[in-house]
Order: sequence, then structure tokens, then C-alpha cells
Amino acid sequence: MMQKAGRVVLVASLALSMAACSSETDTPGAAPAPDSSGITTVPADSPPPAPAGEPAAGVDKAAVERVAQRFVDAANAGDEDGVRSTFAPNAQFDSVGRIYPSRDAIMDRFLIPEVLRAGGRYKAVGSRWNGERYIVDYEFSTGGGGREVFYYDYLIRDGVIHDVVGRYN
Repeated sequence: MMQKAGRVVLVASLALSMAACSSETDTPGAAPAPDSSGITTVPADSPPPAPAGEPAAGVDKAAVERVAQRFVDAANAGDEDGVRSTFAPNAQFDSVGRIYPSRDAIMDRFLIPEVLRAGGRYKAVGSRWNGERYIVDYEFSTGGGGREVFYYDYLIRDGVIHDVVGRYN
């Protein structure tokens, strides 16, 4: 009888421990909630984009590529207004798991302090398509000599960026 009671207690303890460790954001498909600063953190080890292909039917390849280049040109020039104009007001930017939910958040909490004021420079070193999304590989350097290699996976429509997912290569 004692062994059976011990097993029941062990199973109950495990169930309670598992329940205590889970949260709403652990539910598959549930959107992560932003913290008090408005930034949402998601795992940075999310899968990379699907293999390269041609743009989806109806996508104006040249127009999309021009917007991505306009973003880089403005960022490399330190042009805050120029960078801001490349994003839709309700754009979202996922920078290695930190999600910025609007153009203002993208600019104020990420691009202005971490790219523009840091003297950041993007150099495109490759690109590919995944359906509607245009993916560009960058070598990035800061004014202080820091260097990073990553990609931006853009969703660009109507001449502006609506969504970006940035991940390290």
C-alpha cells in the first residue's frame, strides 16, 4: 500500500511541477506577450527560412528589392526619417527574438539606438526569395569596430516594409 501511495504522490508532484513551469506562451501557436517595455522575446533558435526560390506569383520583385535597398541606403547614411519611411506604421520587426510591434517601437527602441546612432553599416552579401518574403544576408559593422553576420527576412508590400525577421546566420 505504501508503494502505491508513494507513486501517487510522485505522479502528483511531477504533474504540479510541470504545470508550474508552463505558461500561456508555451502553448503552441500562442502569441508571446510583450514585456513592460513593449518588447516581446521569443526563442532565437527558431528555424531558418525555407530554402530559396522564386518570388510568389504577383510579387513585384524589382519593387521589393528597391525598398530593401532604400532601407539600407537610409540606414547607412544615418537618415532616421528615410529609414522610418521604409516601414508601414503597423510594421513588426523580430530582431533575434525581440519583437518590436510598430514602426515607432522599431525606430525608437531598436534602429535609432542600436544601428543609426551606433554608426552601423549594412553590406548585402547575398539574397534569395521564399514566396512573398525577400531574404537578404548582411555583414554589419558598427562605428566602434563591431561586426556581425545575419539575415533579414522581409515582407514588403505596397512600397513599405510590413514585417522583418532578423536572425544570425
